[in-house]
Amino acid sequence: MAQPMDRAFSLDDVDDLDGLFARRQRAATEAMEQGQPERGIAYGSLPGERLNLFRPAGGAGANAPVLVFIHGGFWKSLDADLFSFIAPAFAARGSLVAVIDYPLMPATRMADVVASCRRSVAWLHANAAGLGGDPERIFVSGNSAGGHLVVELLDAPELAGKVAGGLAISGIYDLEPVTRSFQNDDLQLTAEEVARFSPLRREVDLHAPLRVTVGGDETGEFLRQSSEMAQKVGAPSMVVPGTNHVTVLLDALAVEGHPLHGFLCEMMDAA
Repeated sequence: MAQPMDRAFSLDDVDDLDGLFARRQRAATEAMEQGQPERGIAYGSLPGERLNLFRPAGGAGANAPVLVFIHGGFWKSLDADLFSFIAPAFAARGSLVAVIDYPLMPATRMADVVASCRRSVAWLHANAAGLGGDPERIFVSGNSAGGHLVVELLDAPELAGKVAGGLAISGIYDLEPVTRSFQNDDLQLTAEEVARFSPLRREVDLHAPLRVTVGGDETGEFLRQSSEMAQKVGAPSMVVPGTNHVTVLLDALAVEGHPLHGFLCEMMDAA
């Protein structure tokens, strides 16, 4: 049975979705082949707690800035390999890039997803120097569910001083509307999870700068939530014209010279 928020949290209005997915897969495959990442590095003891590490292009020396990317998929699907296309444009400018995986719902709960992502940053902070990265310049980014998780990382007291900034892309910051969509058939979000893990419904105390962005062709709900999140914390924000939930990454963040790519690089360079 159709639910009120189904369309808000679907990609039904995206043109040539199959073609976009195929192009995203080709970009990911090419990034993996050319970047030769170290795959499946364990940052925790759970099976899903793994990351792919892309070294800076040209073998840059020590103290490289570290960029963490957290994939979307409504906390229940997709993986780090598919989002490898994010890495080349940042590795090319000397960054160490970690694309992380995390345990997926509904096999685990939201608290565990958040805890795993926080563990990934703590592990990178502890190991950055040995990997050629600068533990004082760790930045987190992510899209959709990953955008939500960026805010959860910046609001974690145990990570204060371990994250230098974050970019949340087309994130979900109010979980209540998700409960009124088909996505919740799998997620089965509880009232406690909605209250605890909705940054728009609770007090937040961010310990590092946040920037918020969203594709201009996203659904109204994604546009609303991004606008309200930026306003709530006074974060610099950007609406990326002509991009949707897929192309805001594929054709914007991952492209050197694009304003969105520059929006994140500006934050990283300022640290």
